[in-house]
Amino acid sequence: MSQVRVPVRPLGAISETFRADLDAAVTPQIEAQVTAFVDKALSPATRVIYLVGCGGSLFMFGAMRFLLERSPIPVVALNADEFMLRRPAALGPGSVVIASSTNGGTPETARAVRFAREAGAPVLLVTKDPDSLVAKEAEDVVLHRSVEAKQVLQGLIAYALLRAQGVADDYDEALAVLRSCSEAFETSVRELDERLRDIAAACVDEPCVYVLGSGPLEGAAQTFAACYLQEMQTKHAVATGSGEFLHGAFEVVDGTVPVIVLLGEDATRPMGARAVSFLERYNQRNHVVDGASLSLPGVPARLRATVGSFVMASCVTARLAQHFEAFSGRPLSERRYMWRVEY
Repeated sequence: MSQVRVPVRPLGAISETFRADLDAAVTPQIEAQVTAFVDKALSPATRVIYLVGCGGSLFMFGAMRFLLERSPIPVVALNADEFMLRRPAALGPGSVVIASSTNGGTPETARAVRFAREAGAPVLLVTKDPDSLVAKEAEDVVLHRSVEAKQVLQGLIAYALLRAQGVADDYDEALAVLRSCSEAFETSVRELDERLRDIAAACVDEPCVYVLGSGPLEGAAQTFAACYLQEMQTKHAVATGSGEFLHGAFEVVDGTVPVIVLLGEDATRPMGARAVSFLERYNQRNHVVDGASLSLPGVPARLRATVGSFVMASCVTARLAQHFEAFSGRPLSERRYMWRVEY
């Protein structure tokens, strides 16, 4: 086992605007904007809702997509390029597209938004920059300020879609919680900070790290492995759904494989718990981040799974990435190919 090194650069600070950015995601103005789009876009003829994006913007639909499983209208998540190349037969006036591009500079998503609008589908874009490449292709744009705020905003959009279909009896309670959840997000980072530091210290020098998550946290596992470790830290990492761990990945477990398990409180928790139980028997390098350990102040019991998923999929994984950055010395802003070479 390699020697764990001490931090070589300061740990990134929690943003001074952390809570304000979250609070700005669910203002009455944003809620009215989202509601107006949903009222305009959904009709008795709507057959499918598409969630479209690339990379982290696609993976971070995970918690929203899980919430939308209450939707009588089927919900399909697709990579932006695949969305265009597959040309779904249901795409058109009888579909709704929710597109996401965090900074708005993804050409594939810009093309997908144009493609969907040309097909007659109403499109809502979730992004930071109203003047970005993707935003220029969209008619309806709703803005956020951070990855945490994006999760809360997507929760608002999901609940608006559910309410319009008559399957959100908890809409008022959920929106009240989303409006006031910034304390729960910030508290979660502080409660887990030492644990996340220990995980980064234990894994930073490992040749490969496995990341597991189920249900709404499968996308969080993909985001952490692909975006934070592979893309930002040029580190070998593999994301595996906890439910699929049995079907391939667990055969590489030899007692010394570093595995990070993101465990939520949602209905798929038994799949994550099963993976943890196996790892505790056959592996020594297990690192469990359990949403059930979070206090989530202000969040009622029946909404803990939903809000906890938003928290785990954003500020928890982002903070863990900052700890990796502190130990590796490689800035999360650096890239080898992205934005540098043509692809």
